[in-house]
Amino acid sequence: MIETADGILSVRPGTAAPVALRPSGIVTAFNPASQPADEDANHRGDAELRDRIAALDVPILRVLARAPGDDRAWDEPGWCTITADRDALVGLGARFGQNAIVWIGDAGEVDIVCTRDGFCGARVGEVLGLEVPQDG
Repeated sequence: MIETADGILSVRPGTAAPVALRPSGIVTAFNPASQPADEDANHRGDAELRDRIAALDVPILRVLARAPGDDRAWDEPGWCTITADRDALVGLGARFGQNAIVWIGDAGEVDIVCTRDGFCGARVGEVLGLEVPQDG
């Protein structure tokens, strides 16, 4: 869920993203390497990530990243940056210990992109072939 001036937008692999988000990327600093972190550490990381994105001088939107299904334990605040610089966002994901980022391409394709060698058998920058339930 991405907060915009026109309301909430959603993106998910397998469906085309809204035109307003093309191209862009979504990254979070919460729970690095999918390991639960305490609330203070997560919020410090989030603030630092926001500052680093602000330094890129690109539009930024607040995001609530949700895992597929009904389990809300892994909901994580993050940031959507409206930019064509996928490599910069992959680098930010890696810098903040994330396994992957969400990338929205020019044509609206939504991909999960690896930011840590070996995650799901991929290398940094590779698109992950994750199956995402459509009801989640």
